[in-house]
Amino acid sequence: MIKFQALMQAIQESIHSASQAVEDEGRKHLDDYFDEIEHEEHDSNGNRITHRPKMVAMEFPSRTPDGIETVVANIPLITLSPISTQKITEVKFTAHLEVTTDENDEVYVAFPTNKKGGLFGKHKDETNENTKIEITLTGAEPPEGLQKVIEGYERAIRAQIPG
Repeated sequence: MIKFQALMQAIQESIHSASQAVEDEGRKHLDDYFDEIEHEEHDSNGNRITHRPKMVAMEFPSRTPDGIETVVANIPLITLSPISTQKITEVKFTAHLEVTTDENDEVYVAFPTNKKGGLFGKHKDETNENTKIEITLTGAEPPEGLQKVIEGYERAIRAQIPG
């Protein structure tokens, strides 16, 4: 048996670790789609490092009075790649537990196991469970910053592309 509080802390820590792994994957977008540029001077926010989008040059046809000419546009790589971001929005934990208290009213829980059936099959599939608990944790919405950055670059691309 373990304290109910310890069970809840273990669940919460596992969810936090999973959330951290998801956040780390999101930060990987910076390395995949941006180059770090270090400056000698600090900017107005105190930063010495900025991130410049990795670009690809693409040719586009453009109609001119002299006929069709090719125009080169620099396209941020992040606008051409499918970006899948993950987030943990809800965690459900359901368990059948054996719940008891001690003399100090501390709540203890155990994950009961099935009792073995007798020689003639009596007491088959009986457990000591006396509680079913369902815990639902819901995560907050992530910031929309990444989508706003991508939309800004897409507007810049439309300004570069003729037609």
